[in-house]
Amino acid sequence: MNLRNKHGLLVDDNTDMRNSLRAQLSDCGLEHCVAVRGIREALAKLGSTRFDLVVCDYNLGQGSDGQQFLELIRRKKLLPLSSAFLMVTAESGYQQVSTAAEYSPDDYLLKPFTAEKLATRILRIFEKKEALKPIYRHMVAKGNPLKALEACDQLLKAGTNYPADVLRLKGELLLRCGRHDEAREFYDGVLAQRSVPWALVGKAQAFEALGNTSAAANTLESTLAAYPNYLVAYDLLAGVRGKVDKKAAQEVVEQALKVSASTQRQRELGGLALENKDFERAETALRAVVERDRTGFFKSHDDYAQLSQSCVAQGKHQDALAVVKDMGHHFQHDASLQARQAALECQILLSAGDSSGAQEALGRATELQKAGGLDAASSLEVAQSLFASGQNDEAKKIIQSIAEDHHENSQVLDRALAVFDAVGMKSEGEAFLGEIHKRMIRLNNEAVAMAKQGELDKAVASLTEAANRLRNNAQVSINAAQAILMRLSKQGMNHDQLTEAHRFITQAAAANPEHPKLAGVVEFYRKVAPPGSLLLNV
Repeated sequence: MNLRNKHGLLVDDNTDMRNSLRAQLSDCGLEHCVAVRGIREALAKLGSTRFDLVVCDYNLGQGSDGQQFLELIRRKKLLPLSSAFLMVTAESGYQQVSTAAEYSPDDYLLKPFTAEKLATRILRIFEKKEALKPIYRHMVAKGNPLKALEACDQLLKAGTNYPADVLRLKGELLLRCGRHDEAREFYDGVLAQRSVPWALVGKAQAFEALGNTSAAANTLESTLAAYPNYLVAYDLLAGVRGKVDKKAAQEVVEQALKVSASTQRQRELGGLALENKDFERAETALRAVVERDRTGFFKSHDDYAQLSQSCVAQGKHQDALAVVKDMGHHFQHDASLQARQAALECQILLSAGDSSGAQEALGRATELQKAGGLDAASSLEVAQSLFASGQNDEAKKIIQSIAEDHHENSQVLDRALAVFDAVGMKSEGEAFLGEIHKRMIRLNNEAVAMAKQGELDKAVASLTEAANRLRNNAQVSINAAQAILMRLSKQGMNHDQLTEAHRFITQAAAANPEHPKLAGVVEFYRKVAPPGSLLLNV
């Protein structure tokens, strides 16, 4: 295989090592290679160029590493599965980390190595990629997982040099397609041949999806008994345990951190410890998160917010204020950040007994809230400050707006309930959010019924108003687009209405690109839209 037509990205923070490795890659035949020194530059390149190969040093400096970078680009789908990721490292213990992580590189190389060894390893990766291409081509963003499953079966039937990889992909695809019973039986079949940790974890995922959390937990515990360094099993077990016992979940994460002290696990530990009122442990974990990564790519507003809350709970008000101030040094200084800082400051000052200072901070937060455009987390922080200040009705108005806009997003709804819980109103919050959820379902159902009964104008009017108001509600946006397209197919083409349907589909894709009904409305649009219409890039 010739590398001359391949395009590579090299990431290494050390200038001398970067130049040396760039020369070795050139010796391997990789003529088209962009070399960058850090994550920021690498992400910019990945956002604008398709690369066949990424070669990344494990130690990237400033508290970041290549494993974090790999996990980031895989989660954000910035590198297609058909492209290769090779990690280079001087750390002999990296194999333990890579093989046990959720996202592993295609291969890794221990320094020092020759250009010949580098070339051999890269060519070996590409041989596998080529063999698995029939599957990968259907696993892209606009792909068809059912066709990917068919490709798995065809490769297994015809014979392949990579049966374990094909089997693993097939299991993942069965889970992705919602065929959970079939997935469980499939993993049992794999395990009957030999015990492999990924099959045990897949079986546990199938059990969890089927609602059998007890069987899922037992399977994950068996996995860890046999493979005590398999990090994915810890992560999943913490999630399963956390549904019923937050303290048990915290213990699982503590165990995982002994295997690999990743930023994500420190973050999860901090959140669980905060929920468990283990404030000192929460502070320690969350400080590790905000101090380890000096690039800012792996931190969030939540890390600082939770760290400040852990300080307040221990009476460390000045420390909490310092955390909120420091928050402004690491993120874009937009309205959401400013509102969240002001809301957190209000809560800290109220706890410290400074009511006038708290009211001044609350005034800044609510002014930004009324101006609009805040993200859900910042809006909920403002709502929590309003509750803490006794302005319950105003707090509920904000939460109602957020819950309507995100009624399918369980993470946002859980956070909304946590705001009620923080002020001792959990039962009221459950009822309040439950009523909003019912109302949103009723709105969708009534509009869909109108459309089915031929009252398309009424359905379009109702859903268009809702979709324009609830821009983060993918289901409402999809239904609005569907109703418009139904009317166009019955009443004839209207390009303004087609443009509106296009906007709602794009809006739905931005809100939830994985929504199960998105593909159907995209296909409907492409059938209805005449040649020369706006293309859908979702």
